[in-house]
Amino acid sequence: MTNALLVYPRQPPTYWGSDFALDMVGAKSAFPPLGLLTIAAMFPPGYELRVVDMNVTSLEDSDLKWADVVFTSTMIVQRVSLENVIKRCNLA
Repeated sequence: MTNALLVYPRQPPTYWGSDFALDMVGAKSAFPPLGLLTIAAMFPPGYELRVVDMNVTSLEDSDLKWADVVFTSTMIVQRVSLENVIKRCNLA
């Protein structure tokens, strides 16, 4: 079985992220990783999937060691976090 890790990089604090309002509504993130979840639903049988939304949990080294392949989906505002994820993947 192939292990596929789907990573949604961290959204930096911005007006559009509504970070300061999230506590008031009981949410952990303003933007769930809908693109990655859609891709996850299209994987063929034979893949073990793990999704990491870095806005609600951290990406652990153990996640990267577990993965045979890593997929990511981002918006341009997440570029810095994406670059960090790519570097960590290359080192794992």
